[in-house]
Amino acid sequence: MVLAACSSQNLKTSLQPVDLYGQWEADKRLTFYSNCHDYGSCNNAWTIAVRDTMVHIVWGHRVIRGGANPGKLYYIKSINSGSIFEPDKQLTTGKSFYPSVAVCDSIVHIVWIDTRDGKGEIYYKRSVDDGATWGIEERLTNDPAYSEHPSVAVCDSIVHIVWIDTRDDNYEIYYKRSVDNGANWGIEERLTNDPAPSTFPSVAVCDSIVHVVWYDERDGNKEIYYKRSVDNGATWGIEEKLTNNNEYSQYPSVAVRDSIVHVVWYDWRNGNYEIYYNRSVDNGATWEIDERLTNNNNYSQYPSVAVRDSIVHIVWIDTRDGNGKIYYKRSVDNGATWGADERLTNAAVLANHVSVACWDCSYGYDVSVAWTDERDGNQEIYYKRHKCEGASVEESEELKVKSLELRVFPNPSFGNAMIKYGLPERADIRLGLYDISGRLVKTIYSGTAEKGYHTVRWNGKNKYGKKVASGIYFYKLEAGNYIATKKIYLIR
Repeated sequence: MVLAACSSQNLKTSLQPVDLYGQWEADKRLTFYSNCHDYGSCNNAWTIAVRDTMVHIVWGHRVIRGGANPGKLYYIKSINSGSIFEPDKQLTTGKSFYPSVAVCDSIVHIVWIDTRDGKGEIYYKRSVDDGATWGIEERLTNDPAYSEHPSVAVCDSIVHIVWIDTRDDNYEIYYKRSVDNGANWGIEERLTNDPAPSTFPSVAVCDSIVHVVWYDERDGNKEIYYKRSVDNGATWGIEEKLTNNNEYSQYPSVAVRDSIVHVVWYDWRNGNYEIYYNRSVDNGATWEIDERLTNNNNYSQYPSVAVRDSIVHIVWIDTRDGNGKIYYKRSVDNGATWGADERLTNAAVLANHVSVACWDCSYGYDVSVAWTDERDGNQEIYYKRHKCEGASVEESEELKVKSLELRVFPNPSFGNAMIKYGLPERADIRLGLYDISGRLVKTIYSGTAEKGYHTVRWNGKNKYGKKVASGIYFYKLEAGNYIATKKIYLIR
C-alpha cells in the first residue's frame, strides 16, 4: 500500500477520438440587477474558486444609466457544490474593478483594481470563514502610476499576487506575497525590466514553486514569457520566452498540479486567433512544443485553464457561431492528448469574461465555470457545472483516492468542523485531535475503514464533553505505519 500525506504547429487534436464531456447542467443566472452591468475579469485572473463543496465567485458591478457609476465588487458562494447559491454580498463601496479570487482551506483571498485614490491601485480583502464574513480592505500598492489587472494564487498560508504596473514609465510585471494568509504583506518586487510593455500576468503555485506567465512586446510583436520561483517567491529565476513566431501571442493563463505546468493563450500565427497550449513536466525547467487546440475560421480567444489530478480543463470565448460563445476542452492525461471542443452556451448574444475552476469528484461535481452573459439585455453573471462521470459518485471517489488524504473545513473553525479523509485501500485507522503540545484532545474515530472517502464531524468538544478553547490544534490520521496531519485554527 502506497500512502503519502498530501494537501511548430501541431494539429493532432483533430485526429483524436471524440471525447464530449457530457453531463453539463443547464446555465444558472446568478445576478438580477436591472440597469446594471455585472462583469468578470480578463483571463489572466480567476473570478471563480472551488474548494471541497464551496464555490466562490466575484465580479464587478456598475450602473449603466443615470446616477453615479463608480463600480463595486460583489461576491456570491455556494456551500453545496453549486446546487444553491446564497444571496450575493457587496464587498466594496465603489471604484472597484476586475477582481481575482483564490481559496485554501476556509480562507478566501480577493484582489482587484481600485481607483478611489485617483488612479488604479491594487487592493486586497479576505475572509477566514469561507466567505461568511469579510475583513477590511487593504491597499497593497502606493505609487504615482497605475497598478492594474492583478492575479492571485495561494498554497497553504502563502499568498502570491502579480499585476501590471506603470511606475517605470512602461508596463512591467510586479509581485507581492504574504506568508501568513494575508495578515501581513512583504515588499513589492519588479519581475520584468525591458523597454517594451509586459502585460497581463497570470500566476499559479504548487508547493513552493510559483509560476508566472505574461505577454511581452520586447521582440517587436507580442510573445508569451515565463518566470518561476522555487522558494515561494523569495527569489526568482530568469525569464524564458515560450513562443517565437512573427504574429501576436497574448493573454496567457497558467495552472499547475504537482510538477506539471499548463499554459494556454491565443495566437494569430494561423491568420486568425486560435487557442494554443504548452506544458512543462518538470516544474518549468524545460518546455515542450506549442500545440494548437482550436481550428476554425473565426476567433478563439481569452482562455482560462484549471487542473486537478491528471485532468486539465480549458474554457474560452469563440466566435465560430457568429458571436461569442463559451467553449470547453479537456485532457485526461495531463495535456498529452486532448478531446474535442464542446460548446457550453447557446444564447444568441455575447458571452465574455469566462473563468474555470475544478475539484475532484468527492462531491459529485468536478468543473465549475462562471462568465458574463448579455442574454438578458445587460451583462449578468452566469454559472455552469459538470456532474462527475461514472456509475456512481461512490465508485468515482474510490478511483480517485491514490494516497492517504486528510482535509478539514472550515478552517479556521468556530466550534464545529468537517473532517474528510481518503484511503487508497481498506485499513485500520485512528483519527484524533491533538493540541499544540501533542496531547490527545479527543479520538474522533478508531476502527476499520473501507477504501474511498469518508467524512466525520467534530462538534468542538473534548473527550470529556467540554468545549475546546481557542488555539491551534492538529488532526492526525494514522493508517498502519502511515500518518497524515492537518493544522486547524479554533476561534471561539
